[in-house]
This record gives sequence, C-alpha cells and structure tokens, in this order.
Amino acid sequence: MSKLRTSIIIYLAIIAFASASHAAGFRNTLEPGPYTPGFRMITMADSSRTFLTSGGGPEIPRPVRLYLWYPAERSSRPAMEFGTYLRLATEEGGLPVPLKKGLSEESLKALEAEHTSAVAEAAPSEGRFPLLIMGQGLYYESPLSHFILCEFLASHGYVVATSPLVGTLYRLVNINVEDLETQVRDMEFVLAAAKELPFVNAGQTGVIGYDLGGIAGLVLSMRRPEVRAFLSFDAGILTPHWSGLPNSHPSFRENRFVIPWMHMTQAWFFDTIGQDSTTSTLADKKKFGDTYLVPVPTTNHGQFSSYAMMGIGDAVPGYWGPVAGDVRTIHEAICGLSLDFLNAYLKQDGAAIARIRGEGGGAGNGLPPGGGGSGAADAGLKVEFRAGHPAPPSEAELVTFIIEKGTREAIPLIDSVRAAHPDGILLSEGVLNWLGYHFLLWWGRENEAIEVFELNVSLFPGSSNARDSLGEAYMFIGETEKGIASYRKALELDPNNRAAAEIIRQHEEGKNE
Repeated sequence: MSKLRTSIIIYLAIIAFASASHAAGFRNTLEPGPYTPGFRMITMADSSRTFLTSGGGPEIPRPVRLYLWYPAERSSRPAMEFGTYLRLATEEGGLPVPLKKGLSEESLKALEAEHTSAVAEAAPSEGRFPLLIMGQGLYYESPLSHFILCEFLASHGYVVATSPLVGTLYRLVNINVEDLETQVRDMEFVLAAAKELPFVNAGQTGVIGYDLGGIAGLVLSMRRPEVRAFLSFDAGILTPHWSGLPNSHPSFRENRFVIPWMHMTQAWFFDTIGQDSTTSTLADKKKFGDTYLVPVPTTNHGQFSSYAMMGIGDAVPGYWGPVAGDVRTIHEAICGLSLDFLNAYLKQDGAAIARIRGEGGGAGNGLPPGGGGSGAADAGLKVEFRAGHPAPPSEAELVTFIIEKGTREAIPLIDSVRAAHPDGILLSEGVLNWLGYHFLLWWGRENEAIEVFELNVSLFPGSSNARDSLGEAYMFIGETEKGIASYRKALELDPNNRAAAEIIRQHEEGKNE
C-alpha cells in the first residue's frame, strides 16, 4: 500500500472519528444538525460600568466572559472534553454546587474526560445565522449549565451567546431590581458584541432565559425591538414572582410583550394556578404574538439544565426536588421542542410550527414522533397553543414616524392601525402632548406642533389638558381666536381648569378695554 493511500485512509479515519464524536454529543441521543458546533470564550470588559476588586483595590471595568457557540465547518480535531467547560466554570468562582454535591469524585472525574460535541476555536461555517442570547439562572450562574442545548442549537444553525450570572458590584447576585438590571445589561452587552460577528444575522434574534435569566430575558424582550422570539425555562414570570420582579423593573411593560413566546415550567405549577380562577397570568394578558405553554412532568428545577443528563439527583435539597421519570428523555424533548419553536419563528419553518402545535406527525429533530411536536408527547410534554394577533406598531415606532415624516403622513397609518385595533391605546396622551411641545418650543416646527396637538385632541376628545395645549399652541403662533375657542372647550370639559379660565378672562378683559 502506498504511503499516500495510507495517509488518506488515516485521514478519513480521523474525520470519521471526529464526525462520530460530533454526532454522538454528550451522553445524549439528540440528532445533531448539519454543522459542527464551534465554541470560543471571549474575555471582554464593559467600561461603562465598574466592578469591585478584592483587598480594597480600585474599581475596574466590569468583566464579561462571552461564551459563544456557533455553526462551524467540519474539523479533523476532536471535540472538546467536558473538563474544558469545567475549568472555565471553576474560574468563574469555584466548582458549581450541582456537580460538587450531586456527583461523586469518581463520577465527576469520568465525566471530565468525556467528549462534548463542540470543537474549540473551529472555523465558522460560511453564511450568517440567527442569534440567540441566553440568560443564566440563580445558583446555575455558569453557562456550563446549558452547554448541551447550546451545542445542539449551534449544530442546527444558530449562534448562541451568553455570559455567567454575576452581581452588580460583586459576585453575589441579589434578587432585586438593581441586579436584574445588571443581568439585562450584561445580556445587552453580549448582544451588541455578538451582532458584530460576520457570521451573525442580527435580523433574526431570539432570547432564551432560565430561572432568573428568564425574568431578565422577559425584560430584554420587552425593551429591545430586534428580539423576534422568547423562550423561557422554569422562570417566575407566568404569575408575579414573590420578589416583585420583573413587574417592579422600570422596563417591564406588558403592552410591549408582543413577540412569540414559549414557556416551559414544572407541571405542578400550572395545576396550582389552574385551581385559582382569580389568577390572571402573563399569558392571559398577552394579546399579541403566539404563545405556547408547556407543563413539564417533573418537580426538579435542574431538569431544565444540562445537569439532567449527568445523573445528578437532589443536589440542592429544597430547591431541586427529587428526580422523577425518564430524566434524559424529558430533557431531550425540551431541547427538541426549543429547536422547533426557534425554527418556527426565527427561520419561518412551517413544518416546525405544525409539529409544536401537534398538527403533523413525523420524528422531528431526531426525537420520537408524537402530537405536540419534537417527541414532546412521548416525554409527557403537552403544548397549549394560544394564537396571538399580529402586533401593531409600537408607540416608539409611531412617534419616530411622526418626528421623521410629519403628522400628516402619520395620520393615515395611525387611522389604519386604530381600525385594526379599536380597543388599543397606540399613543398615550402624555407622550403626544410632550412631543407637541418639543415641536412648538424647542424644534422650531410650530405648524407641525399644531398638527400634533390636534391629533391628540382627536385621539382623546374628552381630555381638557389636550384642548388646553392646543389652545396654547394656537396662541403661540398668533391664532388667538382659535386658541381661545380651544381654551373654552378645555374649560367646558373641566370646569376646574383654572389656567384655561384665567386666559379666557384676560382675553375678555383685553377686548373690553
């Protein structure tokens, strides 16, 4: 046999071994996609924020460790060992408790040598791929806790970016508005960094959140218009959390939650809220964007993490709960259903929509067939689908349109949206009033100010203040009679409007002099 032929055979054997490693994944039977998952960790710093150092040293720019999984080219190099992830997690603040308490030293050592599916620093595949930003959970701060899902999604053509969960000024994460905002800002920082990568399609952005990361992910989804889909795991967002979060966060606005949403949580929780007819959930209040509620047959919070695949039992007593059922099958169904949801709304995959709604058979993502999609029914997952209306333009979009195009061009758009959503408030009275004064007093667009105030009057005909502001604008440009007429209407609507009454009195006295 020639040396060349021998070299080719050895090379092909290496490729076959590497491909088999990629396909097998980490102790699971999830069918990988067409891409090798690549992985890299990027150390960055957010200089707009500070972080305390030990020993009373000076504050430093906030460190951010960006974990990135992405679709990569096939590689002759073997996939990473689990020990690589483990070392990164240890650098973040010590060995994660679920691994430390949930596994024996022998088991952990054996896992450390096992291959995952990702190849470190693999060359990114050609093309641009949807971006997923992930929020981590409390006590599960390390991205290690979801590496299986992240690798799986990367193999199916997604870029997944995340960072460890760390408190505002120190490692401890407090359950309050300040630290929630810190996690949201970390996710935004990761989002901004990932969007600069040449293989990312920022126009297809989704958010995933687990536990506290799900609360942060909800806030992020409400305040970032580029987010197209939201997937949450066992997060306290369906009903108000005991801490008051996320409702107490200033960016929490239910009317801004208009994107497709899939929420998976422990089944007993759905049973509990179902027994209270007075409970109104976030899903009940959500009018726009499709919603999928998935009761997962487990009482184990860790079931939603990669730790479910490691044979870990009640590692955090009183928090995890006992392991019940086929742990790995359930976790694989969670991963498969997640992929279908993201494919449906970020890649507009009609077959994926049919699977998650139980409208078609087929195995889907290497999982057994069954109603509910992606093998979910076979694992005991039942998907409740609630159709949402298409979302109207947001208030921010309409105000921007008025500023850039003018009120006259905006009115036909506003009228059409009002006709489609007669019960909705598209523009608040206060925002339009404030916009009118900007046109009138600060931007030198007085005639357009009149149009804005007139629009406000047409939208809120019962508002004395809207009439009052229109009157002031008319007086400002010298249209005194129109101004007084508007003030009279304001006083008619609110006899206690002293400002309008005084201006009318002064006008009448001036006429009589």
